Amino acid sequence: MGVPLSTACCCTVGDPDGCVEQLRTGRVVEQQAAAAGIASIARRKVQRRSQWMADAVPLLVQAVTRGESMDLREHAARALANLPMCDAANAQTIVDAGGVQALVYLLGVESYGCRAQAARALGNMCVVSKAAARKILHGGAVQPLLTALLTDEAPIAGINLSVEAAVALANFSSVDTHCRNAVLQSAVVIPGLQHLAASEDSQTKAAARRALLALAQGSMRARQALEACESQQLDTARSAPSPRSPQRLEPEVTEKVFGRKSPMVTVR
Repeated sequence: MGVPLSTACCCTVGDPDGCVEQLRTGRVVEQQAAAAGIASIARRKVQRRSQWMADAVPLLVQAVTRGESMDLREHAARALANLPMCDAANAQTIVDAGGVQALVYLLGVESYGCRAQAARALGNMCVVSKAAARKILHGGAVQPLLTALLTDEAPIAGINLSVEAAVALANFSSVDTHCRNAVLQSAVVIPGLQHLAASEDSQTKAAARRALLALAQGSMRARQALEACESQQLDTARSAPSPRSPQRLEPEVTEKVFGRKSPMVTVR
């Protein structure tokens, strides 16, 4: 990312008001550093709801929408992803500031990192706010998230767009029947998730299975796909030569389908 953020930031993670002011008045590289600082503060989850959060959200949404660099947009989206995890009320603040539309738009830009952080933000908002999830539904996020899920682009610098999209879809589909049905309308979502669930990457596999679990609450096809994934894992474990005792598998499919799990949250 261009100029190191440490050389451009005159605020610190202990000074959220300074970060907000720098985001408002700084040069582009200073705004990038300020957005990264806000993301770091929110990541620590130690802040109570305060005025700086309400002041930061509209500026972050503006940066996501009209930021002069993709780095700025990415850092702003990461901050918006972390703020709802810091305080659930921030999800509604993001909605009120037009954040859903901004994040949905960001899902369609060229930058891989921007798309991944936008998916994270939308998914994390669904965890803490059913109202935000409904706004995301009506904001047209489902199709861009499905496109991100099925990307053939390789992960970059530890960021995996498919994983972030799968987590977002899992959280979104767990909200209620309306959200889940919106995802199930796509003919490619279940085959796509089944393909990802067969990945050798453990993070990709876990995210895809979590999404299938959410969809299995209302779809026999998703349930069958989840069962097929579990069966494939069992066959692989049985056929793998090892002097050690067999690998312990995940809980049985029946438990995963009928026992609701807590949503996945990504905070970075």
